[in-house]
Amino acid sequence: MSYGNCQDISEASMEISEQDIRAFIKTQLPRWVRSNEQAFLVEEMEVCSGRARIDLAVIADHLIGIEIKGPKDDVARLPGQAEAYSKCFDQVVLVTHEGLASKAVTLVPEWWGIVVGRQEHCRLRYRFLRRPQLNPNLNLETLLALLWRDEVDALLIDLAGGPAKPTATKKTMRKELLSRIEPPILRHASLQKLRERADWRCVPI
Repeated sequence: MSYGNCQDISEASMEISEQDIRAFIKTQLPRWVRSNEQAFLVEEMEVCSGRARIDLAVIADHLIGIEIKGPKDDVARLPGQAEAYSKCFDQVVLVTHEGLASKAVTLVPEWWGIVVGRQEHCRLRYRFLRRPQLNPNLNLETLLALLWRDEVDALLIDLAGGPAKPTATKKTMRKELLSRIEPPILRHASLQKLRERADWRCVPI
């Protein structure tokens, strides 16, 4: 597959930076993301109760994570990141510089997408080395953990017929939802709550 997508690098930098890569990805998202629902972009989204943070997250009819590894990065943290991201994202795409690609591809699951970039003079060029597939082992409780307490409570009202007890913890609330609601219905409703969230740092795509 050829390097069909490209973007100019400013002459001031003459070198790929994470900011350049991030800017490129954001311009490509309308082409990459196919959704029946309104899609939103969140930068630096915390997952796994704040134990990990992904560079870009797209909330659509799937939850898509995008992790960036530029030429000055290394892949030492990638196995731990892969474990965390694979719990709650429907799809994950790793965008990596070509110098890291051969090592990075061995550290992530086979269902992850891989986008490889390189620099040609003052331009960035990218290609999909591997298209993302759906996560075969999505952890629905980890997805629910992304929701705020009032959002989980709203799901209980909407899907289970009543609010949580005032003394209930978020963990017990999530367990009640998991025990009473079919997974596809609960997953769709959880993503809807994320898309509806007000006063958050998300922007429409």
